[in-house]
Amino acid sequence: MIRPILLSLAAGLALQAQAIPPRPEAIAFKPLAFSVPKAGAFKADLSNGIPVYIAEEPDGLPFVRIRVFIKGGAYLDPAGKEGLAALAGAQLRAGGTLRTPAAALDERLEFLAASIQSSLGDTSGSVSLDILEKDLTEGLDLFMQVLTQPAFAPERLDQAKRAIRQNLASRGDKLESIAAVELPRLLYRAGHFTSAQPTAASVAALTREDLAAFHARLLHPANLVVSVSGKFQRKAMLARLDATLGRLKAGPAAKPSPVVPAPGALAKPGIYVVDKAVPQSLVQWALPGLRRTDPDWAAATVLNSILASGDFTCRLMKKIRSDEGLTYGIGGAFGEGSYWRGHWSGSFQTKNKSVAYALRLFLGELDRIKREPVPAEELGSIQNTIVEAFPARWGRKANVVNLFAGERLVGWPEDGWTDYRERIRAVTAADVQRVARTYLDPAKLVLLVVGKADEALAGDPEHPGPLAAVAPLPVVRLPLRDPLTLKPLS
Repeated sequence: MIRPILLSLAAGLALQAQAIPPRPEAIAFKPLAFSVPKAGAFKADLSNGIPVYIAEEPDGLPFVRIRVFIKGGAYLDPAGKEGLAALAGAQLRAGGTLRTPAAALDERLEFLAASIQSSLGDTSGSVSLDILEKDLTEGLDLFMQVLTQPAFAPERLDQAKRAIRQNLASRGDKLESIAAVELPRLLYRAGHFTSAQPTAASVAALTREDLAAFHARLLHPANLVVSVSGKFQRKAMLARLDATLGRLKAGPAAKPSPVVPAPGALAKPGIYVVDKAVPQSLVQWALPGLRRTDPDWAAATVLNSILASGDFTCRLMKKIRSDEGLTYGIGGAFGEGSYWRGHWSGSFQTKNKSVAYALRLFLGELDRIKREPVPAEELGSIQNTIVEAFPARWGRKANVVNLFAGERLVGWPEDGWTDYRERIRAVTAADVQRVARTYLDPAKLVLLVVGKADEALAGDPEHPGPLAAVAPLPVVRLPLRDPLTLKPLS
């Protein structure tokens, strides 16, 4: 009896020994078979022209996800009413509907284990529904109420305005929120909507009538794109959507949202310093970049991954964190430039006195990648990482239809991702060097430092050199602002 058991254990151990490779890199994987989905396979139009991206999951869990993307946002805020879009977006759902008061809506959605969420950002927003398949009829009715008949209940509106005011009051406490106010002013200049931040006065001035008028303006079929995924039959779902969203007509106040305005002036390069008594500084950088449709986009993507992906393999992380121990992390990215040319931007935090030395190391890496071709092994590893991670973006049907709907709303070319992996694989070391020389010009840098100014400006005695000597750029001290008014503090 014992002998057969021992033989069986020995055989099992032998099989395990054969199956487990000696080192992780020896593990063999089957090639991943993945084709980029085509937008046309998911696209339909409702009777009123609203585009729909639809994906059924017959074998999935019994859930349905509907999301209406809305073109419009803070760029439409009138002067003196900054914060209107954000507040209107949140109160679509939070403020209840004309038929279902806010508390009753909360209670009913909780009973159904469903979720309706709404928001508006700078240029767009959405209203979404997640619900069990069996409750779709009721859920879709509540969803249409939120989208088309919001009540903007005064008590919920007042509550939200008080919460916003509290958040504004703490805006000067965090380095990130200080930078979020200053960097758009530096990059896009006064007068552009990205620089127009809400203040206590602008939020206090918002009324229920403002929110209702803003909603009435946006509720136009030309401003909407729909995505839907889950367990349903495509034909039946399209019929449901056509009987609801497809009947939506533009009201007398509705307008197609205008083109998002581009900034009118270029940023002034410089080293900008905001004095804040903290033990370590936040450093943000920005350089003029490109749009995702630019022929150099693939090479720029590879360039960023080599330099500033945020992984421990990227050069800036190796140099400034691993070799020198100056920061916990550093990373950046090329902005896609949805409506105008984007930036190559990123950030890190370090001790105040280390800012100048860390920036010298940063600029040294930018110079190195312009002077020295990227070794073939490093380039190939980065390209493989980008290509192999790409399918994860499309992992769920909801991701696919949401991506197509979002692209449609912005106006990106349909199926612009089809040959993305091939374009990444085609990038050469010479391409990386060329785009580095094109886009990594220190003379165009905007550097924002938020920290203890005197320490950051003086630099580190162990690595002598003041902040002003880091680059031939003007050093400008910016005042802290009153968090509620955004007026400079004396």
